[in-house]
Amino acid sequence: MTMLENTKEQREIAYTSPRPDVFAMVPTTALSVLDIGCSNGALGASLRHACRGRRVFGVEIDPAFAVEAQAILDQVICADLNELEWPVLTNGMQFDCIIFADVLEHLMDPRKHLLEAKRYLRPGGCIVVSLPNIRHISSFYSIFIKGTFPLRDRGIFDKTHLRWFTINDAKSLIAELGMSVVHTTFNLRMGDRGGGMMNRLANKYGTILNFFLIREFLTYQFCLRAEIAK
Repeated sequence: MTMLENTKEQREIAYTSPRPDVFAMVPTTALSVLDIGCSNGALGASLRHACRGRRVFGVEIDPAFAVEAQAILDQVICADLNELEWPVLTNGMQFDCIIFADVLEHLMDPRKHLLEAKRYLRPGGCIVVSLPNIRHISSFYSIFIKGTFPLRDRGIFDKTHLRWFTINDAKSLIAELGMSVVHTTFNLRMGDRGGGMMNRLANKYGTILNFFLIREFLTYQFCLRAEIAK
């Protein structure tokens, strides 16, 4: 397989869709967006086309995805963020919105990179974060019932994860940065797999999120937008 080819399995693992959950978190006023872990550029392209004059820049570790993203975004750097310094990454630019969509759990020092991202926000800018919820009921089942911490190719137990977050962990991390969470969404799942009627019904009736146990233990993935605290 050449560097520019991706196997079917790799594409299934990577987030190669426009990510409507993340898309909805980006303000229409954000005309300069940095998408960290931009994959094949599908999310960035949808953001770019949604607002006239919007520019979207990306960072992607996978060379094949980076090539695809470069064709549809304004600029893409192919690099491992764990080994890349932010002044090199940004080249002095500032952004209205910086996205970490399912990226922080892959970083050795998530707090460091969020602090760096904050430095490169324009006044009134925001950071959008999407994360899997380690407190999901499937984690309880695997660890406390089956007695194993599985390593998988996707989901909460993705074997490439270096960090794990609950909803409160993510909010606490944002607070440590001197930022405030201004909006949060929750993707509910009854088990480890998406799709199916039960999952669709759970997400359709959002009022059930008012129940603490449902929000904490059935949220498989959550997305938040953070702004500098006033």
